[in-house]
Amino acid sequence: MTQSSAVNDRIEVRSSRLWALVHFNMTLWVFPARMVADHVGVSNNVVLFWLTPWRRTDEHLPLSHIAEVTHTRGLIWDQISVESSGGLNPLVISGLPKGQARYFVEHVRERLNETPVTPPQQARR
Repeated sequence: MTQSSAVNDRIEVRSSRLWALVHFNMTLWVFPARMVADHVGVSNNVVLFWLTPWRRTDEHLPLSHIAEVTHTRGLIWDQISVESSGGLNPLVISGLPKGQARYFVEHVRERLNETPVTPPQQARR
């Protein structure tokens, strides 16, 4: 895969600052949570406390270990949950704008449904 196609393959969503303000979450208002999907897997980045931004949770889930991508639709904002095949500790991000969440889920599901193309076997003579 070339460098330019790898860059175009990356998609990122961030939680809404308005959602954080409505939920009285100062940390997510200052440092919105983000989720990134690329050709390698899905990563989640959440800052734990706004006064200590160096304390954050960075989680990564390779595409081969993803079991399910759940898109929970709300009235105004949506939530995405990426579950591993082991079933423990899903990557969750809340407060996403509807359009960005839908596009992100479609992108990840397309990636999961892609099957590697193998050349056909030649018959032995």
